[in-house]
Amino acid sequence: MNTRQKYRQSFLSGAIGCALFFVRMFPCSAQNVATTNGKAGIVQAADASSGSEAAYQATDSSSRDEVSSQANDNLGDDEFSDDAEDDSIKPVFTISGKIETLHGVRWNGGKKNLEYGASRSIAQLKGEVSAGSSYAVISAAAEYNYRNPARTSFRLNEAYYRYSGEIWDISVGRQVIVWGQADGFKLTDVLSARDSSEFIAFSGDDARLPSDSIRLRFFHDLFTFEAVAVPFFTPNKLPRFGFENGAKNDLYYIDTPDSFDTKTSLGSIPIQYTKTASANPKMFTDTEAAARFSFFLPGIDFSVSGFYGWDKNPRFVKSGYAKLNAMNLPEQFFITLNQEYYRIKMIGIDAAIPAGEVTIRLETAWVGDRYFEPKNQNPIQGVPGSGAIPLTFNPALQKHQLLMLAGIDWIKSSWTLSAQYFEDLILNHKNDIERPMHKGFVSLSVSKTFLRDTLKLSASGVIDINYGSTSSTYSVSYAITDNINVALGGDVYTKGYDGKGDFAALHKISAIWLKGTFIFSR
Repeated sequence: MNTRQKYRQSFLSGAIGCALFFVRMFPCSAQNVATTNGKAGIVQAADASSGSEAAYQATDSSSRDEVSSQANDNLGDDEFSDDAEDDSIKPVFTISGKIETLHGVRWNGGKKNLEYGASRSIAQLKGEVSAGSSYAVISAAAEYNYRNPARTSFRLNEAYYRYSGEIWDISVGRQVIVWGQADGFKLTDVLSARDSSEFIAFSGDDARLPSDSIRLRFFHDLFTFEAVAVPFFTPNKLPRFGFENGAKNDLYYIDTPDSFDTKTSLGSIPIQYTKTASANPKMFTDTEAAARFSFFLPGIDFSVSGFYGWDKNPRFVKSGYAKLNAMNLPEQFFITLNQEYYRIKMIGIDAAIPAGEVTIRLETAWVGDRYFEPKNQNPIQGVPGSGAIPLTFNPALQKHQLLMLAGIDWIKSSWTLSAQYFEDLILNHKNDIERPMHKGFVSLSVSKTFLRDTLKLSASGVIDINYGSTSSTYSVSYAITDNINVALGGDVYTKGYDGKGDFAALHKISAIWLKGTFIFSR
């Protein structure tokens, strides 16, 4: 076990140890805070159920008087005061979880037959304990992947401890922190990494990866302030390159060219790849830091946030050489892709404006110093020697990004409609990078429930305006009982105009799928 893994385990073990310690040793002091103000328990309930500051604000403001009134009534009733005190001292344990299995089929154009798409089963278990101002949670998941056994694994999802004061709380451990107003697009939501290694039927919650972090929040009726420190870096989980061992058994992998067209009499020269990785950001010394002010005003909720940390996606630095034949001409290229992570900065604003049945969502973020692939990616040959020619490549270029989104949600009876426009703009574009100066996306989602909300029809999709590539999902789900749900759906991806769109490479994983879910709690 390396040093980094040891520190991660110590960090998580400490978080869970603190939870057990405070729950066992300090129930009385926790109870005093809860009964004096009536707030700590509300914070826990709202935060545990939704994880959102808006939920906390709404729950706290609507329930504070009721809780305080109940506390005063109990103080005036000697007959029930002892029983109430005894009940509040006792920790409250909750266990919940789900079992989900998903199987899909897709059309393989190359083999001209049907084959498995995603085929996996996941069991998740979550345990929670609260006692007054103390709250702890631990959740884990086990996955068995029928299509790709290499993905079969057991993982720890969340494991953190939270202590709530009168107007503040602090959370330490592995946790998922969600920022922003966008649905599906990442603008200010930069703290939690994502699993993008498989695309089929992955909801936003399933795709998020927790971070080992410390979160401090201060609450007021009109605003919330939070500061986050992430001492251990967690990157996005990306699809593998096609040349990596076992990658072609994955549901999706990144294609790499097998040869280089010299556009000369030499013709095409085969390429052999190697992937290496630089050291990941160091624990503690390379800590990520973020802060957010959220304001709750009449007619509008908005937030201002800042982030200084690491891009969750790496850049790949190319190097290599060309092997020469007996005539001193290149006969094969050997290219190394070195994975490197780098610092970025982010300043963002998001807002939600409710207007009856309609909610307007706005979000923008400035991202500084992000790397992009250069326009010319052809290798530059050096001086021949020892049967080989060194190759160099133009380096990636740093640019500033401006991300903007406007969305509208409409909820009416059994109907839900959501539409968004997303713009991705390179501020200092000089026609020197591969991607265009701006990229635009339009998303639309519509759903309707029937039969007392047991049957749900839904459709959602995104179109890449630049190249016309699309991503869409269609599903029908039925709740057999309160605990059992089945869904039949399909994911469809199209190439667009010339195969350059963001979703073009995903066309090979278009599939239909069947999903069954069992949810339990006690």
